Amino acid sequence: MTSIWQEPCRDPLLTVHKVQVYRDGAHVLQGVSMKLGHELLAVVGRNGMGKSTLCESIMGLLPIHSGSIGLGDADITGLRPHEIARRGIGYVPQGRRVFASLSVAEHLTLGAARRTRHPWPVDRIYETFPRLAIRRKNRGSELSGGEQQMLAIARALVQDPRLLIMDEPTEGLAPIVVHQLVSVFRGIVADGVGLLLVEQNLAVAAALAERIVVMVNGCVALETSAAHLQASEELQRRYLGIGCVPVSK
Repeated sequence: MTSIWQEPCRDPLLTVHKVQVYRDGAHVLQGVSMKLGHELLAVVGRNGMGKSTLCESIMGLLPIHSGSIGLGDADITGLRPHEIARRGIGYVPQGRRVFASLSVAEHLTLGAARRTRHPWPVDRIYETFPRLAIRRKNRGSELSGGEQQMLAIARALVQDPRLLIMDEPTEGLAPIVVHQLVSVFRGIVADGVGLLLVEQNLAVAAALAERIVVMVNGCVALETSAAHLQASEELQRRYLGIGCVPVSK
């Protein structure tokens, strides 16, 4: 791994240590290590580099062949998904995966069922996502793509997570919706929630994160500052094969 980051994470909330994961016989994650504090850490990379597998492995949806995953001082390696969720990790999967037959309000009621504290009550969710307040009686199948993404994020937030994992949350969304979500993500981190943001859109990642991890072929190939990666066309071409279009801050 190449590192250009000079301020290592102290008091990590999430620790991924030398994680190896196989999927359908393929060696997908090959010794992945990273740390995340009470901050937003962006993970970027081209398609097929292992980013979604990383998210699913942290959440216990895929078995880990070797290595470990820690949440604060606790080792959560090998725990089942619902146990990991109860420890305080919220998950917004790629593709939204809302329930077609449930209303917005029903999604949020289910999400809050096991919550013990209330920093994200439903009223606050509706203030954060006014469209969901308007559409609270509509079923998941009746929402637009942007509304479904808002609901997927809201469903995770209402569980009161310490750490939120988002896999490609801006994929396929209109620029105006992306801009709204960027503002929401900043507010989540300002509330002290750690956020692991997996993004193929470097512009979004660079607008939000101070620190960026680049994955290539199931490995962490580069850890650097967002400003450095955004300013370097050579690094973008080498690791991502793209140029970076700025996102307004």
